[in-house]
Amino acid sequence: MNYTLFIILVIILIIYILSLIFFGTFSQKLFNKRFDKQNIEKDISTLAETVEYDFEHIKNKTNFFTLTAIFIIIAILLIYYIVKFGVIKGIWRIIITWVFFTIATPTPQSGLLLSIPLKLIYKIPMDLTQIIASIVCLIIIFGLHFLAPQALNVGMFGKVMDAVIKNNAYLILVTSSIGSTTISGLINNIIDFFSLKKIELDKVLSYFILTIVSIVYYNEEMKKFNLYKYFQ
Repeated sequence: MNYTLFIILVIILIIYILSLIFFGTFSQKLFNKRFDKQNIEKDISTLAETVEYDFEHIKNKTNFFTLTAIFIIIAILLIYYIVKFGVIKGIWRIIITWVFFTIATPTPQSGLLLSIPLKLIYKIPMDLTQIIASIVCLIIIFGLHFLAPQALNVGMFGKVMDAVIKNNAYLILVTSSIGSTTISGLINNIIDFFSLKKIELDKVLSYFILTIVSIVYYNEEMKKFNLYKYFQ
């Protein structure tokens, strides 16, 4: 079995999570440092306003760095595909790649490019964003498969999705959707923990179990239909 795809997925996911943890820890240290320097004899209302301002200022800085990193990733991918395949074909391959990593893998790489900004700016839960993104991507790939199969069968990722539908390997799409959603939910809880100091332990545990199950079944289905050959 070719483990290249899983290695890439795991590396990308680890980078995302470590980045979130780093920014969260860094922000909390700054917040604590600023708080310790406050004069405890200040008026309580003034102190509360100062602490609230400091926290919001640090959180805004963290959001800025995170959104900037996401923008850079998107820009690099866009430039790469356009230079290699031309404007039209390059943009189309990016769309196909985004759909693939949203709906055909159990980890939410491309979904995070959408769910993290929406979480930071509009406070929309990341697992909810991932569910909506998965539904949209399902509509796209099934629509292309039946209406314009030549448009779907483009590049390595497009061929994999086309093969999934032709072989009726729908469990791959189901496990991918579940895994991407649960991992998004786990990352959403990490963000809430560092920014709001709250965490839903029951939800985290259930999401973790579903993530492991979905990845295991995804791997078995990929081997069953010999879909790893597209990555060799």
